[in-house]
Amino acid sequence: MPTYETLPRFTADLDRLTPEQRRKFRQTVAAFVEDLRTGGRFRAGLREARGFWVSGSSSHLNPIERMR
Repeated sequence: MPTYETLPRFTADLDRLTPEQRRKFRQTVAAFVEDLRTGGRFRAGLREARGFWVSGSSSHLNPIERMR
């Protein structure tokens, strides 16, 4: 039984990624799952960067847009 639901917006965003962006995304997901399984803190590379939420910008709503 799946523990998540893939929404159409996510699928559309994922389909628009370049092969390199898709590879980075999958590596990040794998690292995230590994950190969840170990029960420790998330590695520094997975934590939200300072300044991620840019005032007056809608780019914070879609992190994939920030990868382009």
